[in-house]
Amino acid sequence: MNESSLKTSSTSTDLKYKNHVLVITSCTGEKRFKPTNQLTLEDFKDSARLQSRFNELAEFACPASQMYTGLQHLRVIEGVELLRQSFGSEAVDLIILSAGYGLIPENQIIVPYEVTFNTMKGHEVDEWAKFLEVHQAFEKTIVGYNLVFLLLGENYLRSLSLPVTTKPEQTLIFLASKTSKSYIRNLTAKTFVVTLSNAEAKHYRYGLVGLKGFLFKQFAESVSTNTELLQKVYEKPEIFTESVERVPTQLELPLGLPEVKVKDNQIKKKKVEDNSQEENEFLPIPDLPPAPNIHLGMQYFIPDWDDRVDPGYNFLNDVNTPSRNLYENDVYAHEIFQFSNYDGILVSKVVVENSRNKKSKINEIGIHKFIRFQGSVMGDCGAFGYFKEEVPPYSTEEILDYYENLGFNYGVSIDHLIVGLFAEPGVREKRYSLTIKNAEDFIQKHRSGEYKFTPIGAVQGWNPESYAEAVKAYIGMGYEYIAIGGLARTPSQQIIEILKEIHPHLTSKIRLHLFGVARISATPVFRHLGVTSFDSASPLRRAWLDPKANYYTMTGRKYAAIRIPFVDKHSIRIKHLLESGFTRDELVLLEQNAIQSIREFDKGNLSIDETLEILLAYDELLELPRNGKVEPKAKERRQKLHTEMYRELLQDQPWKQCDCKICQTIGVEAIIFRGNDRNRRRGFHNTYVFYKQFQEFLRSQE
Repeated sequence: MNESSLKTSSTSTDLKYKNHVLVITSCTGEKRFKPTNQLTLEDFKDSARLQSRFNELAEFACPASQMYTGLQHLRVIEGVELLRQSFGSEAVDLIILSAGYGLIPENQIIVPYEVTFNTMKGHEVDEWAKFLEVHQAFEKTIVGYNLVFLLLGENYLRSLSLPVTTKPEQTLIFLASKTSKSYIRNLTAKTFVVTLSNAEAKHYRYGLVGLKGFLFKQFAESVSTNTELLQKVYEKPEIFTESVERVPTQLELPLGLPEVKVKDNQIKKKKVEDNSQEENEFLPIPDLPPAPNIHLGMQYFIPDWDDRVDPGYNFLNDVNTPSRNLYENDVYAHEIFQFSNYDGILVSKVVVENSRNKKSKINEIGIHKFIRFQGSVMGDCGAFGYFKEEVPPYSTEEILDYYENLGFNYGVSIDHLIVGLFAEPGVREKRYSLTIKNAEDFIQKHRSGEYKFTPIGAVQGWNPESYAEAVKAYIGMGYEYIAIGGLARTPSQQIIEILKEIHPHLTSKIRLHLFGVARISATPVFRHLGVTSFDSASPLRRAWLDPKANYYTMTGRKYAAIRIPFVDKHSIRIKHLLESGFTRDELVLLEQNAIQSIREFDKGNLSIDETLEILLAYDELLELPRNGKVEPKAKERRQKLHTEMYRELLQDQPWKQCDCKICQTIGVEAIIFRGNDRNRRRGFHNTYVFYKQFQEFLRSQE
């Protein structure tokens, strides 16, 4: 694709950069957390009250992209990730139209709420959208984007109050219902509307409730195999409908262990089963001698995102410890297990500064005491938090003192990401030079200041040669620990090519870290080529972000935990069920029967078929779309899939074979997808399994 041709001709002086693609989707009623006291419309009307209520719900805070779990949102996220894999992580931006928060970026930290435009009358939508300033925010947001996708329902489209100012050089593609088409009017930009109804849902064989997201992901899959398609759709948007007329080839984004083939006799093979019954095998070792630092071994760091659970949580009654303090009373994984499931923890400065209370507490007691961890703690600046800025917001002196005063064992120099649009000629060289200059300044002042922590030089680049040249320069500066950044979404084979280029420059003293990359299948290659440490939170977060493979086992097989959500009086689906004739008591009974059936099955008092019958009696109601209308084929497919996944789980009973502290302590509760205290514990279990597999590999190489 000719990237430059996708740029608008805007000459606005307040634009620091231009992105190619913007995706705007709506919030969903299904959320990662659904506490009974979540935010309501009244909370959003008063800023002081909103802040107070936010603090009450702080334990459930997470980025917006992770909060929503509705079908449309999940498919949109998958589509966005596919486009980012093709064009770079910064080539696509995702904005969410929230009926509570307004237009928000995907990384904005939010807490659970129950507000939707869908249940509002027309004048209520207009009034509330005016309060949230949706129209103004939308008009400002789309400036500078060339290709904009809007996946919005009728009332969400209405809230935009179109028209807004657009340019002829822009292309806007709306995925909308036929009835909402009237809200799309008088736009200067090229505009194309994909109208969706039950007929389209039947044609594409996907439920109407998630169809917008499904089609966007289908489009992204087509683009991933033919990158020129993005340019063609920008120029002629009606091509979009042709691009989605294809059989889906990817059900879920690859997370964790990539599926690869290995050549015979190159390395010791280790066959691992996954949910598709296919094999994951280690990547082949390149024809190069082992790196001279291979004797240094390999370590796994986990990023800190305040992942804690209530140690006194009452699973039988789903009740938290009374009057508990979320920080002082809740515990980390390393406080549950006898031995930590990681060698160290990575703490990013931008994450620390997301919370004023957290920042203040860490400044007061230091990083080790705050996370209650005596092992190695690595600190970095968190370049992902400021990648759109022209220069990083920190000075070398400030960062050196920050690492030293808070007690970090390792401190990373100030880098600037070279990804997406920022990897274009003219921009990348500036960021590259800035990152190297910062690294040189960092180690020189580290020496003269007699700091105690170990300095790590952060390296950025855009191809194997640029990365290798930087590593060579850092070694010349005196660094003995170097971290490679900007590769989190990069395919393993491309990372290997970079490491092969770096390989000749390594010495026996040099340690090499990979930021955001944890792939068991690539571990032998990474170690052979000189990687001595890496970090990733993927095994942990997959426990609640992956709908079908969220419980790890040592065999490599991953299972789907059984979803038994809370009956919440504020839930849109519950409201529809109540309106259709169900009583709240009936729904609570179905919910509790589902939970009890799992427990009775675990005790041997119920058969698999009896348990499934009870589970699915509640599960089938969860198919009810927000509009209250069931799409029979979509419901049938979902029920068939859930029946198969749950039957496999019940047949194998993996929680009974697991020796981790989580499964040994809470047993069957670990495989119930329900709330933070189960889901995050399952994440702790996953990390235990991942680290144990990693340790087994290391022992096999001794």
